[in-house]
This record gives sequence, C-alpha cells and structure tokens, in this order.
Amino acid sequence: MRTRLDVLLPIFLIAIMVGSVAVPQLSSVSDEPLTLEEEPVLSETVGRSVPATILAAGSGQANEDGEHIAALPNGGWVVGMSEWTNSTLTYGTHTLSPSSPYNPAGFGEFYLAKMDDKGTWTGFISADHSTTTGAGGLSVMTDVAVGMGGEIFVSGYFYGEIFFGPPGPNTLISNLNSGYHFEGFIAKADSFGNWIWAKSFSTLVNGTGEFSRATSLSVDMMGDLLVSGTFSGETDFGGSSINATSQDVFVAKYDGNQGSLSWVINGGGIGTDQLYDMSLTPSGGVKLATTTDRVSQWGTNTYIAVGQLDAVIVEIDSNGGVVGTTGIGTSNQITAVLNLHVDGAGDTYMAGTFDGTITSGGWTATSSFGGNDIFIAKSAANQAYSWALVSGTSAFDEPQSLAVTSTGAVVFGGYLTATFTAGSKSISNSNHDGFVVGLSDAGAVNWIEKIGGSLYDYVWAMAVNSSDYIGAAGSFSGSMTHKGVTVTASGQTRDVFAWVFDPAGLIDTDGDGVLDAAPDNCPTIPNSNQANTDGDAEGDACDDDDDNDGLTDNFPDNCPRNGEFNWTSSRDFNNPASSTDWDNDGCKDDTSEDTDDDNDGVLDVDDTCPRTSYSPPRPSWVSDSTTDIDGDGCRDSDEDTDDDGDGFEDAADDCPTIVGTSTLGTEGCLDTDGDMWSDTSDDCPTEYGNSTEGGLNACPDMDGDGWADSIDDLPMDPTVWSDTDDDGYGDNLGSTPADACPDTPGTSTIDRYGCVDADGDGYSTPTQGWGVDSGADAFPSDATQWGDFDEDGFGDNYGNASWTDRPENWVGTYTDGAQDQDACPMQPGTSWQNGILGCPDSDGDGWWDVQDAFPGEASQWSDVDGDGYGDNESGANADACPNIAGNSTVDRLGCIDTDGDGRSDPELSWTVVNGGDEFRLEPTQWFDSDADGYGDEIDGFEGDQCPDVYGLSFNDRFGCPDTDRDGWSDPDANWTLDDGADAYINDPMTHIFVEPIVIESEEENFFTSPLMLAAYGIAVLVLAGLAFVMTRGPKEPEMKQFTQVPMQQPMMQQQVTMPVAQANPYQQPVQTQTYAQAAAPPPVVQPDPAMDYYNGLLSQGYTPEQASMYTKQYFPQFNH
Repeated sequence: MRTRLDVLLPIFLIAIMVGSVAVPQLSSVSDEPLTLEEEPVLSETVGRSVPATILAAGSGQANEDGEHIAALPNGGWVVGMSEWTNSTLTYGTHTLSPSSPYNPAGFGEFYLAKMDDKGTWTGFISADHSTTTGAGGLSVMTDVAVGMGGEIFVSGYFYGEIFFGPPGPNTLISNLNSGYHFEGFIAKADSFGNWIWAKSFSTLVNGTGEFSRATSLSVDMMGDLLVSGTFSGETDFGGSSINATSQDVFVAKYDGNQGSLSWVINGGGIGTDQLYDMSLTPSGGVKLATTTDRVSQWGTNTYIAVGQLDAVIVEIDSNGGVVGTTGIGTSNQITAVLNLHVDGAGDTYMAGTFDGTITSGGWTATSSFGGNDIFIAKSAANQAYSWALVSGTSAFDEPQSLAVTSTGAVVFGGYLTATFTAGSKSISNSNHDGFVVGLSDAGAVNWIEKIGGSLYDYVWAMAVNSSDYIGAAGSFSGSMTHKGVTVTASGQTRDVFAWVFDPAGLIDTDGDGVLDAAPDNCPTIPNSNQANTDGDAEGDACDDDDDNDGLTDNFPDNCPRNGEFNWTSSRDFNNPASSTDWDNDGCKDDTSEDTDDDNDGVLDVDDTCPRTSYSPPRPSWVSDSTTDIDGDGCRDSDEDTDDDGDGFEDAADDCPTIVGTSTLGTEGCLDTDGDMWSDTSDDCPTEYGNSTEGGLNACPDMDGDGWADSIDDLPMDPTVWSDTDDDGYGDNLGSTPADACPDTPGTSTIDRYGCVDADGDGYSTPTQGWGVDSGADAFPSDATQWGDFDEDGFGDNYGNASWTDRPENWVGTYTDGAQDQDACPMQPGTSWQNGILGCPDSDGDGWWDVQDAFPGEASQWSDVDGDGYGDNESGANADACPNIAGNSTVDRLGCIDTDGDGRSDPELSWTVVNGGDEFRLEPTQWFDSDADGYGDEIDGFEGDQCPDVYGLSFNDRFGCPDTDRDGWSDPDANWTLDDGADAYINDPMTHIFVEPIVIESEEENFFTSPLMLAAYGIAVLVLAGLAFVMTRGPKEPEMKQFTQVPMQQPMMQQQVTMPVAQANPYQQPVQTQTYAQAAAPPPVVQPDPAMDYYNGLLSQGYTPEQASMYTKQYFPQFNH
C-alpha cells in the first residue's frame, strides 16, 4: 500500500470545486458500464513450481502507478492503482477506458488489474464513474485486501455518484455535498471480480473542512472487514455516528458478507492525527500505525508527542476495545511508522522514517546516513528477539512497503535518489530507482536489489502469498530490464509494473554474487566463479582435494585445480616411466600440468634426465650451476658424461667445465667469436675472422684476400689491399682497376681511373702527358661537356631532346642540361646568336651564315621582308620599312616605290614633306612645289613650267596662272602672246588677240547707236551667264575652303583630296575636269578614318593588298 500524505487533501477539494464548474461542459464521456473484461482464472497451481521471478507491465498514455498489490489465495495477484485519468489502459490483451466525467479536469478513478502466477494479465476490475446511471463521480483507492475465499475488498474516498455493478441499493454510493468534501467508501467483489456491495460514509458538512477517508483494510479469519482511516466532523459509518472537531483516526468493523457495521471507535486528540497502516493481530484485533504532532488519546491511554511528529502504535481488540498505545519519538525530530505487520506469534514488524535515536520494544535505532533514515524494527513478544536495522541515503528516506514471510524473513522497499546502504550492502542510483531489501529473521541484510532503468522508477507496494513469494508493485518510465526481462513504458509517462519473486532465492550468504539457491557450491565461502575442478558437489573453495587425485590440497598438491582431475598420483621406482606423478607433487606427468616431472628445476622439454632418481617422499636435488654445469637436468656427479654440454666428452675436453666449441689450438674451449680458434690462439678473439697475411691471424677479412680488414685499404675488394691516395683505386700489382694517378686522389672513371675529375663527369682533368687528345676532359669545369671535336670551344654534347633529326654520325651524346652545345660539332665556328653556338659566321656578327641574310655584312643579318635591305636600323643600308618589301632608294631604302622612280610612296609616317613621291604612279615626276598638280621636273610628264607659282593652264603650257580658267596661261615676262599666252585673261570664251576695226560710216553709227549698245549689253549678259553656268560646279556652303586644301597632301581623305591629274598620268586632262577638281570642296569627314584612309589609297592607284598593309601600319585594328 502506497502511503498518501493528508496534506494533499485540501488541494483535491479546491480542484474539485474548480473542476465542478467545467463538468457540465464535458463531452465524449463513455456511457458504457465498466465490467470485468474477462473472467479471471483462479485455479492456477500454487507453491514453488511457479517461475522464480516474474516481471509484468501495463501501460497507458498518462502516468499510472501500481500503488497496491495483494495475493490471491489460489494463485495470482491483484494490482491496484489509486487514481488514473484520461488514458486507455492496455494490460496484455486487455484494455480499459476511463468513465469519470472529471477526467478532463485532472481527476480520475481507481482500477484493479488481475495477473495469474505466470505473469499474464487476465482482466480489469473497476466501477462505473460515468453519468450514464448517475451524476458521475471521481474516486481515489487507498487499499486493497483479499479474503480467504478470494473475495476482493477495496477502500478509498470519493465525490459524486459511483455504481459498483448493476444499479441497486447495495451498489450505489453517493456524495453530492455542496462543499465538495470527500467521503470514505468500502466495496466488495467476489473472486470473479463481480461487485457484491459498496458502502460509503456520510459526514455532516458545515463548510469547515469536514471529510472522511478510509485508509487501510484487513480481512480477519471470519471474513469480516476491519477498516481504518481519518475523519473530521460528525460522520455516520453505517448506522453509528461519531464526531471529531479535529482530524482523528477511526477503526470500524463490518460484516464481510453484507457490509453492515459491527462497531466503530475513534481516537486522537489535540492536534492532527494520521493513520498510515493497519495489521491484524492473532486475537482478531488490529494494530494501527498512527502519528500525532501533539496528543494522542485512545480511551484511557494518552500519549504526548516529544518530537515534531511522533509515531503511535495503537492496539484494538476484536470488539473495538483499546488494548494500549505505544509512542515512538525523539526530541525535535520526525518519527513515523509507515508500514506495519503483526505475525502469528504476535511479533510486530514496522518500517518507518526517523532522525536521531529512537527506542521501543527492546530495540534501539540511531540515524547515520544524513537526513531522515529508514528504520526496520521487530518488536518481539520476547524482547530478546527484537532487533532494528537502519538504512538510507544522504537524502530524506522513507520506506514505501513492507512484507514478512511465514519464516520471519523481512522484505521492504521504496525508491532511492542517491547511493543506498543497508548493512554491508550498497547500491547506486541511475536516476530515481526502485529498491527492495531482504532481511533474515534476525534482521541481517541478506540481499539488496535495484529495479529500474535510466529514468524514474519506484516500488510502491508489496505483499506475500501463501508460498512466501513476494509481489512488488510500482511504476517505471522509459525502458528497464530486470532478471533478464525487459519492459518498456508507452510514451514519456510512467506505467505500472509487477515483480513477483522468491526472496529466499535472492539470498547470497557469502556475498560472492552467486545466490545460495542457484545453487552456490560453497554457500558459506565466497567463490563467484563457482570453480569445481573435479565436478563433485563441492566447489574448489571448500573442497580439500579439488582435483580428486588422492593428494589433499594442503599436502601440498601443486596442481589442485584448473587442470587434470579424477586421477591417482603414483610412482614406480622400478620403472619410472610408468609413474603418473614421479615427483609426487600432485601434477600429472604426461600432461601439460606437470612440465618438470622430477622437480629438478629443468623443464621436461629441456631435461635430458627427466626422472632423476631420489629418495621418497619427494625429490630434493635441484639443478644449479654447481651440480649441473650445463643445466641439462642430469647430475654431473653420476648421470652426466659431458658436464659442460659442449659436445666434447669430459675425457677429451681440454676445458671440461667450460662450454667451448674450439677445434683449433685446443678442443672444447671457449671460442668467443665462433671462428673455431680458441680465444687463447685468436689475434681477434671477439671477432670472427679468417685472415692469414700481415701478421694477423683469425681476424676479420671481408674480401677474403688474406689481409685483415684493419690493415686492408680496400677491405671489400679482394684484388686491392693498398691505396696510397685513398681514392678507392688500388696501387698494388693486380689491382682492378689500377689507379692511373696513384699519388693524387681522384674520381675519374672513363678516360682513366683515379685522377682528378674537377666537374665530376667521369673524365679526368687534363694533365701534362694526358691532354684532350688522350681523352681528358675538354671542359673540366662543365659536367655536361667533355668533348670538342672541331675545337671551336663549344661542347659536342647536346641537351635538346627535340633535336631528333641530328645526324647519327655526329660526335657527342644527348646529355640532359648540357651547357654551350655545339650546333655544328663537325666544323668549327664562332656563331652565338639565336641559340646557335659554334657554327660558321663569316662576317663575325654572331649569326650562323645559314641564318644570316647578309653573311658578308657584320652590321646586318636579318631581312624579314626579303627586299635586300637589312632590318638592323643602325646597320649599313638599313631597311626603313623592315616588314614590307620595297624598292625605294632615294628618300629612304626598302619601302614601296610604285612607279619605280627610286622615291618611296608617301604614308602617314612618311609624307611628301619627308621626301615621299608626290606622283607615286608617274616615274618622271616626284615633287610639286606649288601644289598645282603638275610636277616640278620640266622634262617629265606634264612638267610644270611655273613650278613656283600655282597655276592650272594646260594648253599653251602646264601649271601656270590662268585667270579665266580657259586652259591658256596668262602672259608674263617669260611667256608672251607670241608664245601662245591668253590674250584675254578675263574672257574664257577667247584667247586669240584680234585687232579692233574702226567703222566710220552710218553703219558704224548704227552699231554704235544707243539701241545697239543696249542689245550688245543684253548679249554680253547672256553670254556671261552661260559661261558662268558652264564653268561653275555645285554650290557649297563655304567656297573659301577650296584654296586652303593642297592637291598633293597625304592620303587621309578627311584631310586631303587627290588631284584628278594622278588618276591616269598618261591621259591629257580636260578643262572641265581640272576645274571641277580644283573647285571641289573637301569631302565631309566620315566616321571611320581607317576605311577612309584605305579607300583613299585605292583611289590613288594602290592595290588592295598594299592599301591594306599601309592602313594597318597606322590603324592596327583595321581588318578588310
């Protein structure tokens, strides 16, 4: 039975009042009556044929705690939960749903679950708390008891209306008081779980905290029910009322068959009295475990508390009379008996919590673990058998349950939150863990068990059945494993568990971890491994002849266990080989158990005499360095013919007591280095050797030339032993290879051995008498070169791996990283340019003649455009246009000269100002000083006869002033009308002079009359207009620009206009064309200067290729 503290009562009452407001609003309340889901089978076999331990669990979605457990008389158990809410229970194949309308508000109802003695859940028992048949109610169960016929009784307190079975006067309990105070109840069910009757108490409620509560139940031998609990106020217990102004304890007796009240009494007094447990006495009465904080008054018995809270044991006889009271307490401390049991002899067992020192009934207990500790006490009728045990942790401890077997063994339990100690045994917690402790009938701690996993686990109640098996009920969360069985709770809540076990089966007398009932083959002597060599009933720890070989272990038997067993130790001195134990040490000779049969200290595998003779009872001779020099297990004095064991019989051994292998000098003596020479004859006694030369015998000679390594200059070369210059090449006759320079150390290996090789290429440095012609290194400081066939100072080797077409007959080899390789190794040369070394260079400019465009001119070697002029601008006849082939020779060399007159064509960087040809298509003209389109060379094509004066005449002479632009030049000092000059410089219609005719007749007068003069004027105006129209081009906005544009400027078309005269130098120009060109304004600037420049070159007669080439020189981005 789980102890429930009364301080929770006000909380329940307040919560009910709050919850009552919500009750009318609740929905989805089950209308189905609660019944036993399956008739339990109560005919299971009893006794110790059931399993030694059972662990079972039930689950729900809310927290469920197994707070009550009772044994059924014909096998099985009933487990109860005081209150469960809002959760469908699942126990095995059985389920149970809550019916109380108060569940959503956090209040619930009790239930019982039945389990058989195999651990199988067989069904549920509960009551109808729903509103289907009444107002609905809530309940809290406080205890469960079982009668001798298997009938089940429950007690508790409730509010509302609850039906126990079908509706009827004996099954309904009702408590609808307006103060929402709890009332106690009791109920009975038959062995099948059918409710028979239910009774409730009735307290007059005045609003001052009145209540009643049934706390503990016991069923006597007659089947009557004794009930105890607490109450306050005037309470009717079934026809008899009693009144208490403060909380008192009551005891009542009811007829078990009908539930009618037989008697009721109460006790208490000033202060608050509490009841925790009750137990029947052999006389049919009861003992009560109560507490008081002031005065406890029972009949004429009065106890006044000495501590803050004292325990009071009250005994009542079968008729309700007070037999007496016993108080237990200590000053300023809390003492409470929480569990109580009285056995058939009248001895009282109690479990409680206390601090300080308490004494009662012939026992004394003193707390020692910190805080309140647990005490378990037996107050025997004969106080000589009384005892007390104190246990606990460093925290506040209290027991939750107590059970006593028919043999007086005590079991108590609870839960721990720290390391728990009882007697000499301790357990540590993982979190909150349940524990159960078993005591002997004298109060000694037999065992202690922890039950739980890593979360929250508790033991709340225990009971004992007729077979002295203990049933423990509690709750667990998460997963736990106990005695090989694992149970897992649903979700994150606590579920109910029941553990049934035989307490006698948990006893471990010797504390070795093996339970006596296992069985332990040495129950009083610790032997956790249960070793039993000979397999008899006794373990080795308590067996005087563990291996049953006929020798007792303390003889001593040197092999008493963990080896051969059930054999007989024997010795046969006539035939030692037939003995089973020659040295009589208890170890069997023919097995690995005895590895030294004669016990002489030499293992049999090394013992040449494994059964040395001795005088009984046991051998006494032991091999040592004095009696057995070679340690072969044979006594030197009488068994061994080669005492030192060196293979030389003692008679022929020059050193019989010293192990030796020598065969040279002396036999059988020490030969430290193993070269067969005794140390006394060996020049190198600690080093193996075979030397015979130079005065040293038997010393190391690695090359086997007879000379000891210590005097051999080349100890690894059998042909050399002398090397004066210490360069690794021998001086002595027959050395291979011989040192060519014996007095000078060297590393050369190719042309000769052992000479200086400065650059380490294997070729020796030239010396007097051994020069390059002899094979010495031509390049002693260059490790990549050594030969110079053409003697031009460049090495024959080459380092260019891609030179795959190199003639195979050429000297030299491929050498990675070769320096200054000779590109022409077969002929001398001085070239060094362009990475070509050692090839012919006629002009000495460093360029190989084959690559030199001007092999006879040292200042030139490259001619990219192939026009015969060198690209080196500082050299002779430097090409002014190195990237474009040209034939100009006058103004500059090697540039394009279209007309072949020696003068280059103009371009952006080289204009006519610089000397460029102003007439690139006319080979007889190249300058035009006055920019009138006619060349200055008078003998050339259309030579300008007025080279310093701008003029457009072309009829009588070229390039002279022509005022009226009729093609005839104006006369000057050097050119008169007789020469063909224009007689009328302002009249474009005529140029020939006509002498005037004088008319003096009337005809003259007619032509000179005013009328004719007017006609003349009109005709002149008409002719002038026609002439103007014929000679005038299209109108331009700014004609003044015409005179500003020279005719022969560079070909940028946005700046210049090429004269029509150069379009075709072989065609005589006409007046209108010349005039039109002279009068035409410059074209409008275009947005693409590169294209304009290109088009301008085309218009001047350049080929598209030439025009593109020149354009790219000034406009690199041009692409056409």
